[in-house]
Amino acid sequence: MIFAIYDFTLFKDELPKFNLKELLNIEDLNNSIFDKVFNILKPHQQEQYISFKKSEEAKKYREDRNIRLPYVDFKNLPETLDDILLEKIMVYQKEGEVRDAIFDLISEDHKGQIARFEYKIREEEAKRQALMSDEEKRKGEEWWDQYDADPTPGFMGNVGEPDTVTSYIIKYGVNPLTQEPETIESFQKKYTIDPKTGDPVPRRKK
Repeated sequence: MIFAIYDFTLFKDELPKFNLKELLNIEDLNNSIFDKVFNILKPHQQEQYISFKKSEEAKKYREDRNIRLPYVDFKNLPETLDDILLEKIMVYQKEGEVRDAIFDLISEDHKGQIARFEYKIREEEAKRQALMSDEEKRKGEEWWDQYDADPTPGFMGNVGEPDTVTSYIIKYGVNPLTQEPETIESFQKKYTIDPKTGDPVPRRKK
């Protein structure tokens, strides 16, 4: 099963920019599944992607992505990922359109290793916070107060959380709106996706 396909089956009209970038990343980083994903698109969506791929926006996105992402050979990952490799993969995990593109390249065992490494990082951060002096905590709170007060703050990332509804369901097995157990198939029966915003919209009952 190619999970990336689910990110594209919800759309009948034009694809949101997120999906165009994800498809670009699939072609660049996970080319073995590109044709299968591309072929499930409707003809006008295929034309939309081809046009996007030739655009200056796509060129700039590729250049920025290649600067941000460390090199990882996902097709030849060792059975056991060391901390250095896990840290690199976590960089990929922070951006949904990149993370979703490589999701099918990572084995279930690797995903378990990544999850345990993320947990270890959170534990270490919690211990570091516990050892902070009152002065350090005060300065940290002041920094966040200034950040929250800024009307145009810099983007802090999504802390590794899924960017799309389908990614969330695949990762957690629950509906992000209701937190009830959900599968991609059951979600598609109840919701459609607004092509302009990417937000889920309940289907009208017949």
